[in-house]
Amino acid sequence: MAMMTRRALAKMTLGVGLAAMAPSIVAAARPRIVVVGGGAAGASVARRLAAAGVALDVMLVEANPVYSALFGSNRFLAGIGERDSLDFRLDSLSSGGIEVVNARAEAVDGVKRQVVLADGRRIAFDRAVVAPGIDFRFETIDGLGPATVARFPHAYKLGSEVYDLKARLESLPSGGTVAVTAPERPYRCTPAPYERASMMALYLKRNNPEAKVLILDSKVEFPLMDRMIPEWETRYGEMIEWVSADFGGRVTGVDPATGALVAEDETFDTDLANVIPPQRAGDLAVNSGLADESGWCPVDPVTLESALVPGVHVIGDAIDAGDMSKSGHAANSQAKVCAAAVTALVSGKAAPVPAYDNDCYFLIDEGHGLRVGGEYVAKDGRITGIKGYSSDPGEDDAVRRKTAEDGVKWYRSITGEIFGPGT
Repeated sequence: MAMMTRRALAKMTLGVGLAAMAPSIVAAARPRIVVVGGGAAGASVARRLAAAGVALDVMLVEANPVYSALFGSNRFLAGIGERDSLDFRLDSLSSGGIEVVNARAEAVDGVKRQVVLADGRRIAFDRAVVAPGIDFRFETIDGLGPATVARFPHAYKLGSEVYDLKARLESLPSGGTVAVTAPERPYRCTPAPYERASMMALYLKRNNPEAKVLILDSKVEFPLMDRMIPEWETRYGEMIEWVSADFGGRVTGVDPATGALVAEDETFDTDLANVIPPQRAGDLAVNSGLADESGWCPVDPVTLESALVPGVHVIGDAIDAGDMSKSGHAANSQAKVCAAAVTALVSGKAAPVPAYDNDCYFLIDEGHGLRVGGEYVAKDGRITGIKGYSSDPGEDDAVRRKTAEDGVKWYRSITGEIFGPGT
């Protein structure tokens, strides 16, 4: 056998190496999309991406294995909604081709294209979608902070607070006083503090009829107030009192020792104070450089890509959404737009023209519902409203009952869409 020259050997070795490498060269790796946050926005976009018909590796990073749908929690406070209707296990998403990682994300590194986990691990991504939710501007209320917030539960995030709030409502002294504070806009679900006050009053009317519900407001008006205030007077009499900012309702401080709330001209003694602080984008967004000086995350209204960190999209309550309110339905709508945009971008195509919508149902009394919503487009660099609708003043009981029933159907439908049927 003739001796093989080194040049021939090198050529043969190179050929074998290329043959071994050929599959990974010809078949490019599937783009990895990492979704951070498993609430209404994050779970929605993960399911949409996994079902997009494009070869993607979709991973969802969320510390909590169970998501509690706060947009259904006020009914639970009134005793007309079951606890198990609020909780959804995120491992149900695994059956849809999504890799679910139960871990807490500390930051999203847009330069290195990595999600940094609390345990030190880093997850690489081609694009990330971040749904960090909200955190609070405790510094705006004297005496309120991480050490004292349990004394004044907000029940406005994931966790056990809504269940604790209900337990405290149930143990309210006979004839006691509940206070609900409403923060300045923007905040999560604009009608929610007023629905919460209504549902607390409904519970107390049935179980503690001498009690009182104070609404201490940092604003001088709120959505559909001309529909709600007359109904409060009719259904609850003097049990509910709304104190607007121009009449001393803006809370500026709390007294952890007594539970009192301090306003500009008056101190309100309470037996239970549900203090909902002013809000901003979640800590993850701030830590990742996704939020600007406003406290919210600026985004491209067409793709929902961050205006500050390329390759990272932000959706849900954390974004500056222009005319669009912060709600579970809005988060789901943004997730649809974002999933379509990401799918197009990783395929080398232009993102489609987006269309957004929002729909909010809320209750004044059992079987007496209101609705408000709208449609939005990307225009002039922001999400801009083009159509709005709401329940009309003076609707009869049959119409309001139908709205309440539609709200129950909407809740079942949207939670099934977000987390999957049967969850």
